[in-house]
Amino acid sequence: MRFLKMTAIATALLATAAPTYAQNAPHGIAAVVNSDIVTIHDLRQRVLFMMATTGAEADEASIKRLQTQALRNLVDEHLQMQEAAKYDQSISDEEVNTSVARLLSRNGADPNELVTSLAGAGVSIETLRDQIRSEIAWQRIVNGLYGSRIRISDAQIDETLNQVTANASKPNYHVAEIYIEATPDIGGMDGALEGAKAMISQIKGGAPFPLLAQQFSSAASSAKGGDVGWVREGELRPEIDTAIRQMEVGSVSNPIQVPGGIYVVALVEKKISQADTLYKLKQVTVEGEPEAAKARLISIRGDLTGCDTLESDVESMDNILTVDMGELKSSDLNEAIVTILEKTDVGELSDPVDRPDGATSIMVCKRETTGSDIPTRDQIEDRLLDQQMAQASKRALRDLRREATLVVR
Repeated sequence: MRFLKMTAIATALLATAAPTYAQNAPHGIAAVVNSDIVTIHDLRQRVLFMMATTGAEADEASIKRLQTQALRNLVDEHLQMQEAAKYDQSISDEEVNTSVARLLSRNGADPNELVTSLAGAGVSIETLRDQIRSEIAWQRIVNGLYGSRIRISDAQIDETLNQVTANASKPNYHVAEIYIEATPDIGGMDGALEGAKAMISQIKGGAPFPLLAQQFSSAASSAKGGDVGWVREGELRPEIDTAIRQMEVGSVSNPIQVPGGIYVVALVEKKISQADTLYKLKQVTVEGEPEAAKARLISIRGDLTGCDTLESDVESMDNILTVDMGELKSSDLNEAIVTILEKTDVGELSDPVDRPDGATSIMVCKRETTGSDIPTRDQIEDRLLDQQMAQASKRALRDLRREATLVVR
Protein backbone atom coordinates (compact mmCIF):
# COMPACT_ATOMS: atom_id res chain seq x y z
CA MET A 1 0.00 0.00 0.00
CA ARG A 2 1.06 3.55 -0.64
CA PHE A 3 1.53 4.62 2.98
CA LEU A 4 4.15 1.91 3.52
CA LYS A 5 6.40 3.52 0.92
CA MET A 6 6.34 7.07 2.19
CA THR A 7 9.36 7.34 4.49
CA ALA A 8 11.18 9.77 2.21
CA ILE A 9 8.07 11.84 1.57
CA ALA A 10 7.15 12.01 5.25
CA THR A 11 10.72 13.04 6.09
CA ALA A 12 10.46 15.89 3.63
CA LEU A 13 7.14 16.89 5.17
CA LEU A 14 8.81 17.36 8.55
CA ALA A 15 10.75 20.23 7.06
CA THR A 16 7.97 21.48 4.77
CA ALA A 17 5.32 21.62 7.46
CA ALA A 18 7.45 23.22 10.14
CA PRO A 19 7.03 26.87 9.08
CA THR A 20 3.24 26.58 9.31
CA TYR A 21 3.37 26.13 13.09
CA ALA A 22 3.94 28.82 15.66
CA GLN A 23 7.61 29.12 16.51
CA ASN A 24 7.06 27.67 19.95
CA ALA A 25 8.96 24.95 21.72
CA PRO A 26 7.98 21.44 20.51
CA HIS A 27 5.88 20.94 23.64
CA GLY A 28 4.24 24.36 23.55
CA ILE A 29 0.48 24.54 23.94
CA ALA A 30 -1.79 24.26 20.90
CA ALA A 31 -5.06 24.09 22.87
CA VAL A 32 -6.47 23.60 26.36
CA VAL A 33 -9.43 21.25 26.69
CA ASN A 34 -10.93 21.72 30.15
CA SER A 35 -7.93 20.69 32.28
CA ASP A 36 -6.05 18.86 29.49
CA ILE A 37 -3.36 20.28 27.24
CA VAL A 38 -2.94 19.56 23.53
CA THR A 39 0.71 20.26 22.78
CA ILE A 40 2.26 21.58 19.60
CA HIS A 41 4.07 18.24 19.44
CA ASP A 42 0.76 16.33 19.56
CA LEU A 43 -0.72 18.47 16.80
CA ARG A 44 2.41 18.23 14.66
CA GLN A 45 2.52 14.45 15.01
CA ARG A 46 -1.13 14.13 14.02
CA VAL A 47 -0.76 16.33 10.94
CA LEU A 48 2.37 14.50 9.81
CA PHE A 49 0.70 11.14 10.40
CA MET A 50 -2.26 12.26 8.26
CA MET A 51 0.10 13.36 5.51
CA ALA A 52 2.21 10.21 5.59
CA THR A 53 -0.75 7.81 5.57
CA THR A 54 -3.11 9.61 3.18
CA GLY A 55 -0.76 11.10 0.63
CA ALA A 56 -1.95 14.67 1.21
CA GLU A 57 -0.07 17.40 -0.60
CA ALA A 58 2.46 19.45 1.37
CA ASP A 59 1.19 22.81 0.10
CA GLU A 60 0.11 25.53 2.50
CA ALA A 61 -3.65 25.10 1.87
CA SER A 62 -3.51 21.34 2.49
CA ILE A 63 -1.48 21.74 5.68
CA LYS A 64 -3.89 24.37 6.99
CA ARG A 65 -6.86 22.06 6.29
CA LEU A 66 -5.10 19.15 7.97
CA GLN A 67 -4.22 21.26 11.02
CA THR A 68 -7.88 22.27 11.45
CA GLN A 69 -9.06 18.67 11.22
CA ALA A 70 -6.24 17.34 13.39
CA LEU A 71 -6.93 19.85 16.15
CA ARG A 72 -10.65 19.06 16.07
CA ASN A 73 -9.89 15.34 16.32
CA LEU A 74 -7.49 15.87 19.22
CA VAL A 75 -10.01 18.01 21.10
CA ASP A 76 -12.69 15.36 20.65
CA GLU A 77 -10.32 12.62 21.80
CA HIS A 78 -9.44 14.54 24.97
CA LEU A 79 -13.14 15.04 25.70
CA GLN A 80 -13.79 11.34 25.14
CA MET A 81 -10.91 10.26 27.38
CA GLN A 82 -12.04 12.69 30.08
CA GLU A 83 -15.42 10.94 30.03
CA ALA A 84 -13.62 7.60 30.16
CA ALA A 85 -11.83 8.71 33.33
CA LYS A 86 -15.12 9.95 34.76
CA TYR A 87 -16.65 6.49 34.31
CA ASP A 88 -13.47 4.60 35.28
CA GLN A 89 -13.02 3.11 31.83
CA SER A 90 -9.60 1.65 31.14
CA ILE A 91 -8.67 0.43 27.66
CA SER A 92 -5.92 -2.20 27.53
CA ASP A 93 -3.02 -2.10 25.10
CA GLU A 94 -4.19 -5.46 23.77
CA GLU A 95 -7.58 -3.99 22.77
CA VAL A 96 -5.88 -1.06 21.07
CA ASN A 97 -3.44 -3.29 19.21
CA THR A 98 -6.25 -5.52 17.95
CA SER A 99 -8.24 -2.54 16.65
CA VAL A 100 -5.20 -0.96 14.99
CA ALA A 101 -4.38 -4.25 13.27
CA ARG A 102 -8.00 -4.58 12.11
CA LEU A 103 -7.98 -1.07 10.63
CA LEU A 104 -4.68 -1.59 8.80
CA SER A 105 -5.71 -5.01 7.53
CA ARG A 106 -8.50 -3.37 5.54
CA ASN A 107 -5.68 -1.90 3.45
CA GLY A 108 -3.68 -5.12 3.27
CA ALA A 109 -1.01 -3.50 5.44
CA ASP A 110 1.41 -5.03 7.93
CA PRO A 111 1.36 -3.05 11.21
CA ASN A 112 5.05 -3.71 11.87
CA GLU A 113 6.03 -2.35 8.46
CA LEU A 114 3.96 0.77 9.07
CA VAL A 115 5.56 1.36 12.47
CA THR A 116 9.03 1.04 10.95
CA SER A 117 8.15 3.30 8.03
CA LEU A 118 6.72 6.03 10.24
CA ALA A 119 9.55 5.78 12.76
CA GLY A 120 12.05 6.42 9.99
CA ALA A 121 10.21 9.67 9.26
CA GLY A 122 10.04 10.71 12.91
CA VAL A 123 6.31 10.04 13.20
CA SER A 124 5.09 7.91 16.10
CA ILE A 125 2.46 5.18 15.69
CA GLU A 126 1.19 6.33 19.09
CA THR A 127 -0.80 9.06 17.38
CA LEU A 128 -2.97 6.36 15.75
CA ARG A 129 -3.04 4.27 18.91
CA ASP A 130 -4.26 7.28 20.93
CA GLN A 131 -7.04 7.88 18.43
CA ILE A 132 -8.13 4.24 18.48
CA ARG A 133 -8.00 4.15 22.30
CA SER A 134 -10.36 7.12 22.56
CA GLU A 135 -12.74 5.56 20.01
CA ILE A 136 -12.93 2.31 21.99
CA ALA A 137 -13.48 4.18 25.25
CA TRP A 138 -16.14 6.43 23.76
CA GLN A 139 -18.04 3.52 22.20
CA ARG A 140 -18.05 1.75 25.56
CA ILE A 141 -19.36 4.87 27.31
CA VAL A 142 -22.09 5.46 24.74
CA ASN A 143 -23.17 1.81 24.96
CA GLY A 144 -23.30 2.06 28.74
CA LEU A 145 -25.25 5.33 28.80
CA TYR A 146 -27.70 4.67 25.99
CA GLY A 147 -27.63 0.95 25.22
CA SER A 148 -30.30 0.09 27.79
CA ARG A 149 -32.46 3.11 26.89
CA ILE A 150 -32.81 2.57 23.16
CA ARG A 151 -35.61 0.25 22.18
CA ILE A 152 -36.49 -0.77 18.64
CA SER A 153 -40.22 -1.37 18.29
CA ASP A 154 -41.88 -4.09 16.21
CA ALA A 155 -43.46 -1.31 14.14
CA GLN A 156 -40.01 0.07 13.25
CA ILE A 157 -38.80 -3.40 12.30
CA ASP A 158 -41.94 -4.02 10.22
CA GLU A 159 -41.56 -0.73 8.39
CA THR A 160 -37.91 -1.42 7.57
CA LEU A 161 -38.67 -5.00 6.56
CA ASN A 162 -41.40 -3.77 4.22
CA GLN A 163 -38.92 -1.37 2.60
CA VAL A 164 -36.34 -4.12 2.24
CA THR A 165 -38.79 -6.59 0.75
CA ALA A 166 -40.16 -3.98 -1.65
CA ASN A 167 -36.60 -3.48 -2.93
CA ALA A 168 -35.58 -7.14 -2.66
CA SER A 169 -34.91 -7.62 -6.36
CA LYS A 170 -33.05 -4.35 -6.78
CA PRO A 171 -29.24 -4.16 -6.81
CA ASN A 172 -27.25 -4.47 -3.58
CA TYR A 173 -24.30 -2.15 -3.04
CA HIS A 174 -21.35 -2.48 -0.67
CA VAL A 175 -20.63 1.15 0.14
CA ALA A 176 -17.99 3.14 2.01
CA GLU A 177 -18.41 6.80 2.90
CA ILE A 178 -16.62 9.91 4.05
CA TYR A 179 -18.83 12.69 5.41
CA ILE A 180 -17.37 16.17 5.83
CA GLU A 181 -19.57 18.28 8.05
CA ALA A 182 -19.88 21.91 6.95
CA THR A 183 -18.82 23.40 10.30
CA PRO A 184 -17.78 27.05 10.69
CA ASP A 185 -14.21 26.10 11.63
CA ILE A 186 -13.56 24.66 8.15
CA GLY A 187 -15.35 27.44 6.26
CA GLY A 188 -18.88 26.05 6.07
CA MET A 189 -20.11 24.37 2.90
CA ASP A 190 -17.34 25.85 0.74
CA GLY A 191 -14.71 24.45 3.09
CA ALA A 192 -16.45 21.06 3.16
CA LEU A 193 -16.55 20.98 -0.64
CA GLU A 194 -12.86 21.85 -0.81
CA GLY A 195 -12.09 19.10 1.70
CA ALA A 196 -14.16 16.57 -0.28
CA LYS A 197 -12.30 17.39 -3.48
CA ALA A 198 -9.00 16.91 -1.63
CA MET A 199 -10.20 13.50 -0.37
CA ILE A 200 -11.12 12.42 -3.89
CA SER A 201 -7.76 13.55 -5.26
CA GLN A 202 -5.89 11.64 -2.55
CA ILE A 203 -7.96 8.47 -3.07
CA LYS A 204 -7.35 8.56 -6.82
CA GLY A 205 -3.67 9.06 -6.05
CA GLY A 206 -3.61 5.84 -4.06
CA ALA A 207 -4.45 6.95 -0.51
CA PRO A 208 -6.37 4.26 1.45
CA PHE A 209 -10.06 5.12 1.75
CA PRO A 210 -10.39 3.55 5.25
CA LEU A 211 -7.64 5.69 6.75
CA LEU A 212 -9.03 8.86 5.16
CA ALA A 213 -12.46 8.03 6.56
CA GLN A 214 -10.99 7.23 9.97
CA GLN A 215 -9.15 10.55 10.10
CA PHE A 216 -11.56 12.96 8.39
CA SER A 217 -15.12 11.60 8.29
CA SER A 218 -17.76 12.92 10.70
CA ALA A 219 -20.03 9.93 10.02
CA ALA A 220 -20.46 7.18 12.61
CA SER A 221 -18.94 4.76 10.09
CA SER A 222 -15.54 6.48 10.48
CA ALA A 223 -14.65 4.08 13.31
CA LYS A 224 -14.98 1.25 10.75
CA GLY A 225 -12.95 3.03 8.11
CA GLY A 226 -16.09 4.42 6.48
CA ASP A 227 -17.53 0.96 5.77
CA VAL A 228 -21.34 1.20 5.56
CA GLY A 229 -21.78 -2.44 4.55
CA TRP A 230 -24.38 -3.76 2.11
CA VAL A 231 -27.37 -1.60 1.26
CA ARG A 232 -30.12 -1.93 -1.33
CA GLU A 233 -31.04 0.57 -3.95
CA GLY A 234 -33.48 2.98 -2.35
CA GLU A 235 -32.25 2.56 1.24
CA LEU A 236 -29.82 5.50 1.32
CA ARG A 237 -30.71 9.17 1.13
CA PRO A 238 -31.80 10.13 -2.42
CA GLU A 239 -28.69 12.19 -3.27
CA ILE A 240 -26.37 9.27 -2.47
CA ASP A 241 -28.67 6.66 -4.00
CA THR A 242 -28.73 8.53 -7.29
CA ALA A 243 -24.94 8.81 -7.37
CA ILE A 244 -24.35 5.12 -6.56
CA ARG A 245 -26.61 3.92 -9.37
CA GLN A 246 -24.36 5.70 -11.86
CA MET A 247 -21.05 4.41 -10.44
CA GLU A 248 -18.82 1.54 -11.46
CA VAL A 249 -17.48 -0.93 -8.92
CA GLY A 250 -14.19 0.34 -7.49
CA SER A 251 -14.93 3.97 -8.30
CA VAL A 252 -15.31 7.02 -6.06
CA SER A 253 -18.10 9.55 -6.41
CA ASN A 254 -17.85 13.26 -7.04
CA PRO A 255 -18.70 15.41 -3.99
CA ILE A 256 -22.33 14.81 -3.01
CA GLN A 257 -23.86 17.82 -1.28
CA VAL A 258 -26.56 17.22 1.33
CA PRO A 259 -27.98 19.54 4.00
CA GLY A 260 -25.17 20.06 6.49
CA GLY A 261 -22.20 18.75 4.57
CA ILE A 262 -20.60 16.80 1.74
CA TYR A 263 -20.33 13.05 1.14
CA VAL A 264 -17.68 11.16 -0.80
CA VAL A 265 -18.80 7.60 -1.52
CA ALA A 266 -16.90 4.56 -2.77
CA LEU A 267 -18.66 1.62 -4.45
CA VAL A 268 -16.81 -1.47 -3.22
CA GLU A 269 -19.02 -4.24 -4.68
CA LYS A 270 -22.36 -4.69 -6.39
CA LYS A 271 -24.65 -7.69 -6.76
CA ILE A 272 -28.21 -8.55 -7.74
CA SER A 273 -30.23 -10.64 -5.30
CA GLN A 274 -32.37 -13.48 -6.57
CA ALA A 275 -35.53 -12.84 -4.59
CA ASP A 276 -39.23 -13.50 -4.86
CA THR A 277 -42.21 -12.51 -2.73
CA LEU A 278 -44.67 -15.12 -1.54
CA TYR A 279 -48.21 -13.86 -0.99
CA LYS A 280 -51.20 -15.45 0.67
CA LEU A 281 -54.26 -13.74 -0.80
CA LYS A 282 -58.04 -13.59 -0.66
CA GLN A 283 -60.23 -11.97 -3.28
CA VAL A 284 -63.27 -9.82 -2.58
CA THR A 285 -65.66 -9.13 -5.47
CA VAL A 286 -68.66 -6.82 -5.65
CA GLU A 287 -71.06 -7.50 -8.50
CA GLY A 288 -72.87 -4.78 -10.43
CA GLU A 289 -71.98 -1.65 -12.36
CA PRO A 290 -68.17 -1.30 -12.18
CA GLU A 291 -67.92 2.26 -10.83
CA ALA A 292 -70.55 1.61 -8.17
CA ALA A 293 -68.87 -1.69 -7.29
CA LYS A 294 -65.49 0.03 -6.87
CA ALA A 295 -67.03 2.67 -4.64
CA ARG A 296 -68.59 -0.01 -2.46
CA LEU A 297 -65.33 -1.91 -2.09
CA ILE A 298 -63.67 1.27 -0.90
CA SER A 299 -66.52 1.97 1.54
CA ILE A 300 -66.39 -1.46 3.23
CA ARG A 301 -62.63 -1.41 3.93
CA GLY A 302 -63.16 -0.24 7.49
CA ASP A 303 -65.64 -3.08 8.14
CA LEU A 304 -63.16 -5.83 7.24
CA THR A 305 -60.97 -6.75 10.19
CA GLY A 306 -58.60 -9.19 8.50
CA CYS A 307 -58.19 -12.42 6.57
CA ASP A 308 -59.23 -14.70 9.44
CA THR A 309 -62.64 -13.04 9.76
CA LEU A 310 -63.20 -12.00 6.14
CA GLU A 311 -65.92 -14.52 5.35
CA SER A 312 -67.91 -13.71 8.49
CA ASP A 313 -67.41 -9.96 7.93
CA VAL A 314 -69.09 -10.07 4.48
CA GLU A 315 -71.68 -12.72 5.31
CA SER A 316 -74.46 -10.20 5.83
CA MET A 317 -73.43 -7.99 2.86
CA ASP A 318 -75.35 -8.36 -0.41
CA ASN A 319 -73.65 -9.15 -3.73
CA ILE A 320 -70.19 -9.67 -2.23
CA LEU A 321 -68.20 -12.81 -2.94
CA THR A 322 -64.90 -13.99 -1.43
CA VAL A 323 -62.42 -16.47 -2.86
CA ASP A 324 -59.34 -17.89 -1.14
CA MET A 325 -56.55 -17.53 -3.73
CA GLY A 326 -54.04 -19.50 -1.66
CA GLU A 327 -50.31 -18.81 -1.88
CA LEU A 328 -48.84 -17.22 -4.99
CA LYS A 329 -45.38 -15.93 -5.92
CA SER A 330 -45.02 -12.43 -7.28
CA SER A 331 -43.15 -13.92 -10.26
CA ASP A 332 -46.35 -15.81 -11.18
CA LEU A 333 -48.49 -12.65 -11.17
CA ASN A 334 -48.72 -9.94 -13.80
CA GLU A 335 -46.93 -6.67 -13.19
CA ALA A 336 -50.12 -4.65 -12.67
CA ILE A 337 -51.29 -6.94 -9.84
CA VAL A 338 -47.83 -6.96 -8.22
CA THR A 339 -47.81 -3.16 -8.23
CA ILE A 340 -51.18 -3.13 -6.46
CA LEU A 341 -50.06 -5.70 -3.89
CA GLU A 342 -46.83 -3.82 -3.11
CA LYS A 343 -48.93 -0.82 -2.05
CA THR A 344 -51.22 -2.89 0.16
CA ASP A 345 -50.39 -3.64 3.79
CA VAL A 346 -50.93 -7.09 5.28
CA GLY A 347 -54.52 -7.43 6.52
CA GLU A 348 -55.80 -4.66 4.27
CA LEU A 349 -57.85 -4.57 1.08
CA SER A 350 -56.17 -3.37 -2.12
CA ASP A 351 -57.42 -0.69 -4.46
CA PRO A 352 -60.29 -2.08 -6.55
CA VAL A 353 -59.86 -3.31 -10.12
CA ASP A 354 -62.57 -3.20 -12.81
CA ARG A 355 -64.11 -6.36 -14.17
CA PRO A 356 -66.99 -6.76 -16.67
CA ASP A 357 -69.56 -7.62 -14.00
CA GLY A 358 -68.33 -5.47 -11.13
CA ALA A 359 -65.01 -4.87 -9.35
CA THR A 360 -62.48 -6.84 -7.32
CA SER A 361 -60.07 -6.08 -4.51
CA ILE A 362 -57.44 -8.36 -3.01
CA MET A 363 -56.75 -8.77 0.69
CA VAL A 364 -53.11 -9.49 1.53
CA CYS A 365 -53.08 -12.12 4.27
CA LYS A 366 -49.33 -12.72 4.27
CA ARG A 367 -46.26 -11.34 2.53
CA GLU A 368 -42.91 -13.09 2.79
CA THR A 369 -39.81 -12.35 0.75
CA THR A 370 -37.66 -15.35 -0.03
CA GLY A 371 -34.24 -15.59 -1.64
CA SER A 372 -30.69 -14.45 -1.01
CA ASP A 373 -29.55 -11.56 1.17
CA ILE A 374 -32.88 -10.99 2.87
CA PRO A 375 -32.13 -9.86 6.45
CA THR A 376 -33.86 -11.46 9.41
CA ARG A 377 -35.84 -9.43 11.93
CA ASP A 378 -32.93 -9.71 14.36
CA GLN A 379 -30.52 -8.36 11.74
CA ILE A 380 -32.84 -5.44 11.01
CA GLU A 381 -33.17 -4.73 14.72
CA ASP A 382 -29.36 -4.70 15.06
CA ARG A 383 -29.06 -2.30 12.12
CA LEU A 384 -31.66 0.08 13.54
CA LEU A 385 -30.02 -0.11 16.95
CA ASP A 386 -26.63 0.78 15.42
CA GLN A 387 -28.22 3.79 13.71
CA GLN A 388 -29.83 4.99 16.94
CA MET A 389 -26.59 4.51 18.88
CA ALA A 390 -24.67 6.47 16.24
CA GLN A 391 -27.09 9.37 16.61
CA ALA A 392 -26.83 9.21 20.39
CA SER A 393 -23.03 9.22 20.14
CA LYS A 394 -23.05 12.25 17.85
CA ARG A 395 -25.39 14.20 20.15
CA ALA A 396 -23.40 13.31 23.27
CA LEU A 397 -20.09 14.45 21.76
CA ARG A 398 -21.70 17.64 20.49
CA ASP A 399 -22.96 18.35 24.02
CA LEU A 400 -19.49 17.77 25.47
CA ARG A 401 -18.03 20.26 22.99
CA ARG A 402 -20.62 22.86 23.94
CA GLU A 403 -20.02 22.44 27.66
CA ALA A 404 -16.22 22.28 27.47
CA THR A 405 -13.85 25.07 28.32
CA LEU A 406 -11.77 25.24 25.15
CA VAL A 407 -8.89 27.62 24.52
CA VAL A 408 -7.04 27.45 21.20
CA ARG A 409 -3.63 29.09 21.13
